[in-house]
Amino acid sequence: MNIPDILRGAWVVDIETFPNVFTCHAEMLESELSLTFEVSGRRDDGAALIGWLRALQDRQTYMIGFNSIHFDYPVLHHIMMFPHCAVLDIYARAMQIIKSNDRFANTIWESDRFIPQVDLFKINHFDNKAKGTSLKALQVNMRSPNVMESPVGFGIALTSEQIDRYLIPYNKHDVQETKRFAFHCMPAIDFRAGLVEQFGRDVLNYNDSKIGSKILESRLGAHNLYTRDLAGNRHIRQSPRQRIALADIIFPCVQFQNPEFQRVLDYMRAQVLTPEDLTDPDAPVQTKGVFSKLSAHVGGVDFHFGTGGVHASVEAQRFAAGGGWLIRDIDVTGLYPSIAIANKLAPEHLGQDFLREYAKLPQERALYKKGTVQNASLKLAANGTYGNTNNKYSPFYDPKFTMTITINGQLMICMLAEWLTSVPTLRIIQVNTDGITYRIRHEYEPQAAALYKMWEATTSLRLEGTDYSRMWIADVNSYIAETTAGKLKQKGRMWHPDPDNYALSISEASPPAWHKDLSNVVSIRAAVQAMVHGTDPEEYIRAHRDPYDFMCRAKCDRSSHLLLGDRRVQSVFRYYVAQQGFPLSKVSPPVGPEGAFKRANGISEQDYSRVMAETGGAWDARVCTKNMSRYETRHTNIETGFMVADCCDASALRFENINYGWYVAEARKLIVS
Repeated sequence: MNIPDILRGAWVVDIETFPNVFTCHAEMLESELSLTFEVSGRRDDGAALIGWLRALQDRQTYMIGFNSIHFDYPVLHHIMMFPHCAVLDIYARAMQIIKSNDRFANTIWESDRFIPQVDLFKINHFDNKAKGTSLKALQVNMRSPNVMESPVGFGIALTSEQIDRYLIPYNKHDVQETKRFAFHCMPAIDFRAGLVEQFGRDVLNYNDSKIGSKILESRLGAHNLYTRDLAGNRHIRQSPRQRIALADIIFPCVQFQNPEFQRVLDYMRAQVLTPEDLTDPDAPVQTKGVFSKLSAHVGGVDFHFGTGGVHASVEAQRFAAGGGWLIRDIDVTGLYPSIAIANKLAPEHLGQDFLREYAKLPQERALYKKGTVQNASLKLAANGTYGNTNNKYSPFYDPKFTMTITINGQLMICMLAEWLTSVPTLRIIQVNTDGITYRIRHEYEPQAAALYKMWEATTSLRLEGTDYSRMWIADVNSYIAETTAGKLKQKGRMWHPDPDNYALSISEASPPAWHKDLSNVVSIRAAVQAMVHGTDPEEYIRAHRDPYDFMCRAKCDRSSHLLLGDRRVQSVFRYYVAQQGFPLSKVSPPVGPEGAFKRANGISEQDYSRVMAETGGAWDARVCTKNMSRYETRHTNIETGFMVADCCDASALRFENINYGWYVAEARKLIVS
């Protein structure tokens, strides 16, 4: 594994904090050399810990962790600031961080850190709500031999036996798993290491979108992005909006003949986007979900619109080229940046300076080979900057710019779809935000090609094409497409990691798939083999011998817990569907006061509380459900009707105990014939 020079000598670190014991375990990235420090009533390694931390500080040696910038390092920084602090003081500092509602309030910024940090949590953007992933969930996806959660409850005083038997082994296990993940992330770290000279050391912790934004920020300069008040305080420049009339932003070139599309266009032109909370003058304009029910039936498929894009697809169908038929997929090259550049769009507060620098990005990227740091960084600069125009914390923030691009992008794709449906024999298979897949007779393809050349001239955008030999499509989000060169493109439920290069295929997926639930890979592989090669799924599954492909994951949040039979198991639980086992269920607290009558639909919580206070909790038809149901603890079955067995320890899986019938049935559900 190639390790960047900047990480030579680095240590992987994790800490554990309890009222009466603190431990810090560290292992060198490049060797198995490890250290364990303990501060407790029975042992005091505080001085040794401080000495080691000071040595890292003196050499500016990197510390690698998981969510370390927001937790582990602030605690260690506190210890370095107060070298004589007691174990209870360390615990109090840890609890202060954990209980804070502001993640950034306790962050030690790069300029104030004693020891440079690499945080794998931040690099992978797991601090984004949609991608949030724990180290335990990663252990499942990394196919770790043992998926281990803390065997002792947090916040309690531990006995000496518990420290030795549970805490220290758990601390060491977390470091080893963090180290494994660090090696999986090394290509991403290596890429960021190439940008350190340009942006400073903390670029190692930037997610892809932030890297993209920082590249363009550096080109535009602070004078364009920030202002200073009379006191010298810096303020970010932005163009927040309280009102976006779509009629003002839809391009004149957008025109339709089809009455369904024209209805959609008329509807959009009549819409005005406003803040979600009109009582708050500082609330951002609402840009998500406002068209969630807008659709049109054109060319035999239903087009579904949203502020983020348009989607349409046939369902559960197989297509094959040959015999005079062609399957073609056409995509707009760099859709969102291209729309901005072609139409001279910019966040209002940045204007011509933004236009000039943004337009340079694709031109410069073309000068570098794919796979180079330069090519990748310029791609991120274009796409990451666009994404941040709808980020209220970014100096690129201008939701009008964002909506101008997304609304016109989907309408222009619909224009192309409308034109193509006029070609004889052409059938739309799917439409997504930036492209169209269709089937057509060979003799009519020149007519279709002439139309999308005309579309390119009208929109000033460019299309790229790929020909498929076969396609199996469940829906717009899940399909397999086989190119004429024999390469498979798999999406959604049809995607699985490459069996020959499992981890690399996850990390190189777009976006990387570490945050996904990679349960029951064997059924997906069997379904793909059945569709592409005609393999019998039952024969494939029964002959399969990779135990990890049979493993599944269940998880729950801190307010709930999982039960295997009547035994409580860890909140990230790895299992397989078995012949001999126990039912698996999730137990969640009631959504209202336990035992109270449920609130009826359409009744506000304020009205419900007022009436229930009046009645002393007695049922009242004005605010309660008619069937007099009560709030109760919720039990949700997982793999309903089937038994499962624990394989958090991978060696516990027994092939003779696998319920092959379940896995075969799951595979058959995926097969499109």
